[in-house]
Amino acid sequence: METNYNPEGKWSVDSVKAKYWALSLSLGGVFGFEPEPKRYTNKNGATWVYNIMDSVIDGVKLGDSACVQISIEYIQDNVMHSTTGYIRASMARSLRNAELTKKQKVTLAGIFLKQLESGLIYREFKEYCRLFKRIGVEPYRQEIEKYNKSHKQYIRHAASRLLA
Repeated sequence: METNYNPEGKWSVDSVKAKYWALSLSLGGVFGFEPEPKRYTNKNGATWVYNIMDSVIDGVKLGDSACVQISIEYIQDNVMHSTTGYIRASMARSLRNAELTKKQKVTLAGIFLKQLESGLIYREFKEYCRLFKRIGVEPYRQEIEKYNKSHKQYIRHAASRLLA
């Protein structure tokens, strides 16, 4: 019996590996690193294949530029699948310590502002706020302040968390 936590399509194991190799050629990668899903097999022979994005997070921690870009794209796509909220939160935590380009910072800020605007704020937004503060909230302060006046309490709370 095998339980696979990897989605099909754009974020499947094969797609992520192909994306990684393409990006590592243009952005650079860490020598000897390759994203690979972690596997666990118990003594009864049951196997769990964990999401490959966990290894992408490991790559971000190693300073792999290709993994940084993949993480940003994954957060932007807001993939909904088993454990993806946890994965996005972990990505945001690891991106706080990553070296980000100006373009990547602007992209992330745009993602977070779009979430405020749409009201699609999930549990991982707490980590997004921490990352946004690391990027720099000041250039976006005026735009964030308008969400402080929202009629939805959870949006006001998210905006005030960013401005605190």
